[in-house]
Amino acid sequence: MTTTFLGIPFLIWGLLCLVLTVIWVFVWPSGKAIGTDGLRAIILRWFHALVWLLLAASAFIAGFNVLGGESTARFVAFLSLITYLIFMFTLVTSK
Repeated sequence: MTTTFLGIPFLIWGLLCLVLTVIWVFVWPSGKAIGTDGLRAIILRWFHALVWLLLAASAFIAGFNVLGGESTARFVAFLSLITYLIFMFTLVTSK
């Protein structure tokens, strides 16, 4: 079990991801959300921040070896990839 990624502890990665989560809560593609409603608006508003929150959770799970350790961390990281792909598809297909 590794406790670092690229030589940096998972705790630091998790904290960095949390900072980015907070940034993306306030900075989002509001121009693309004009005229959208429902699920598309929710995706544009929250999914990018959710990606970073999931990555933070993954880093903390791997770093502290809780909730199943690395296997759970990999699954949560995979969920962040799926969330990002949904966000990007929605962003690109919005007017």
